[in-house]
Amino acid sequence: MTTTDIEPAKTTTDLAVRATDRDLDRAARLGMWLAAAESGSKDPKALGMAAALRIAYAESLGLPAHAASEVHVINGNLSLSAKLLRAKAYEYGLRLVNVKETPDSCTAAVVDTNGVELGRRTFTLAMAAARGLTGRPNWKSMPDRMLWARASKQALDDFAPWVTVGVMLDDEAQEMDPPQPIPFDGDAVLEGEVEE
Repeated sequence: MTTTDIEPAKTTTDLAVRATDRDLDRAARLGMWLAAAESGSKDPKALGMAAALRIAYAESLGLPAHAASEVHVINGNLSLSAKLLRAKAYEYGLRLVNVKETPDSCTAAVVDTNGVELGRRTFTLAMAAARGLTGRPNWKSMPDRMLWARASKQALDDFAPWVTVGVMLDDEAQEMDPPQPIPFDGDAVLEGEVEE
């Protein structure tokens, strides 16, 4: 059914049902995109759906579509870059401060707009090694940046969880086992447009 097939609403209840139908259509489309992203398929339709999911996720965070470059699907999980998490914290009136950095550790503090420290967390190379991270390319080439990313994410998790709820770092997502590939049938995708 297209929008031209719909009769005009006669009551506010009719309008509420129409809005709910649009919401359900959008949720169904996002669900298909998520399933395609989680499938691990290299099918062009699945990859396109995963890219669309990244853009939709960026927009749901109030970001422009080009910020999708900071949103990733890794092992079937949506994740954000550490830079984007720090930017999201700033939107809540928080900032992360690198209070102490050594060659093998970094301590990040969450500070509010009044300069009050909410708390701090330290992440060390020994912690990274225990998790099997130090052999990865980013940990080899820029351990200082990776320590800062992990320390700042942990500080936000512990002292400003409203910023990070439901979100993981790209690096954290890579620690998870990839999902088992699921056969993807791109022809089974619902056709049509999602009304906004």
